[in-house]
Amino acid sequence: MSSTYKERYRDGDNGLRFQDLVYQGNFKGMEPVPDGILGDRIMRQRAKSKVLEKVTREDVLRDQFTLDELNDLNNYLAWNIWDVLVMRATEGESGMIPRQQYEILAFMNEFYRWPEILDMTTREVGAEGVIDIGASARRQIGTKINCVHDWSIGAVGFGMGRCGLLALESIEPQDHTRESNSILKFMQRVLWGKRQDGYLLNSQDRYRCRIHDQDVIDSLVTQIEYFEPESDTAGQFQRFNAAAELLSFLDHYDCRLGLGDTGPYELPDGKILIIRDLFTNEEAFDWSDVCDHEGVPHCYSLCLVIDPDKMSLAEIRVNDISTTFTRPKNYIEAVVGGAVFVREKWNTPMSEIYNVKIKDLDKHLNGIQQATFKLYTKYSRMPRRTLIENGMYVYYIDMILPHLRQAGTYEKACKDYDFWEIDRRVANNYYEIDKRGFAAQVVPQKIFSGEGYLPFPEGTPLDRSKYLVR
Repeated sequence: MSSTYKERYRDGDNGLRFQDLVYQGNFKGMEPVPDGILGDRIMRQRAKSKVLEKVTREDVLRDQFTLDELNDLNNYLAWNIWDVLVMRATEGESGMIPRQQYEILAFMNEFYRWPEILDMTTREVGAEGVIDIGASARRQIGTKINCVHDWSIGAVGFGMGRCGLLALESIEPQDHTRESNSILKFMQRVLWGKRQDGYLLNSQDRYRCRIHDQDVIDSLVTQIEYFEPESDTAGQFQRFNAAAELLSFLDHYDCRLGLGDTGPYELPDGKILIIRDLFTNEEAFDWSDVCDHEGVPHCYSLCLVIDPDKMSLAEIRVNDISTTFTRPKNYIEAVVGGAVFVREKWNTPMSEIYNVKIKDLDKHLNGIQQATFKLYTKYSRMPRRTLIENGMYVYYIDMILPHLRQAGTYEKACKDYDFWEIDRRVANNYYEIDKRGFAAQVVPQKIFSGEGYLPFPEGTPLDRSKYLVR
């Protein structure tokens, strides 16, 4: 068997289709857009500006997008959200955690609250400093300055937040142009600094997130243990990955902020490396005390070595929510090597991150399993409102928490900007989100289909905010 995945990286290749659905969004009367490499190309061809092409440092340092650039980003992010979410739409509802409810409230709170906090951070460190926040990820593993967090600034805080408020008729399409720029500029600078190839999103680079410096990769590779896919060592490694991934999801209220993949990195022998960060203990959350009790660290970083020929790999995507998808779908059977690294705290220096041999993982596995059981027990005793509010905090706080930490502005955001407070306009919608199926039906229809991401009307002033509240 041999792989063909490298053909996806050739100019003109349209990639494979990972789903049968197509996207319409704001392009009524035009051919719908598919997923993947072809979809990215079509979306960029339809843009009126060059904001979706490779941009320069000078472009990124400009304080303001044009109206066409704002609308092009709005349209592209709407497609990108559809592209990644439809692949895992079954995760939209949990039997224990009211995810759809906490998500829509968090979207709106982000759109209202983030602009002044991100503006403050930019004033504190400067535009170059925001770029440096993104660049810091190039020499770290176990950092939340990663795909899903960086993407979430614009896709979730701006895109989904604005979409939800438009669906509720709380705002009009011309409102909050200035604040929208604040969110999107911060996202652009962080992503540009992280990638340093001119692109912002993985989908623009044929779903590659190869952001680590080569010497970092070289250092990690020396710790990899190779094994046969059916061996006991492989089984031990896979069980640990599954258990740590489950806890990372649960500690982050059943969402993907606890997981971060980067890659694919091609190794000298032709195999592929994926680096997977699993954030198993976020100290900002009070419910993570059970993880502290079991001695669970902030993050486990796993190196997964995939043999592309063993699975006849035809395409691999590390998408913008930090998740690896392949065709054929199951790549686990082609994992032929691995390594596990521990980052005890979010600010543990890279020099103090240590490797755990696969044969010694059971000592860590027990703590992970105990913390998982205790979290399930804790959540099962919480009232619905507490679950929703905690889920809101996971989205609203955690999506920009790593950037504020890196900038040194987290404490200022808490003290001077009441970072952990919920906007009254959002709190008042707590009782509205379940009426007329808003959270369960209207929001998915507007967000997943793309029809709710209305453009800013032509002629909208770039400094327009929201001054009239009826």
